[in-house]
Amino acid sequence: MTEHPSGETEVSIAGELDISTLPELADRVQAALARSPVRLVVDVGQVRFADSSAISLWLQWSMAVPEFELRDPPVLLRAVITTMGLGEQLGMDQ
Repeated sequence: MTEHPSGETEVSIAGELDISTLPELADRVQAALARSPVRLVVDVGQVRFADSSAISLWLQWSMAVPEFELRDPPVLLRAVITTMGLGEQLGMDQ
């Protein structure tokens, strides 16, 4: 995680995200959200799998900051999020 003086926070995530792996990630990002970043960028380019609990967490984060971007989602993840109608909310349409 990188926090910039501009108020932007970047988080890079890799591997598999499911209900068993999310608590630690959620805790770390929650600490950054407590500092009120103006923009949160979550790079998921190295994520191999993400279940609905991961998408739910990203939605929570998107509502906690003025600007949110889910960067570089793999093709299948992008398709699922788009089908759910969440592309704009998760900043994929930027």
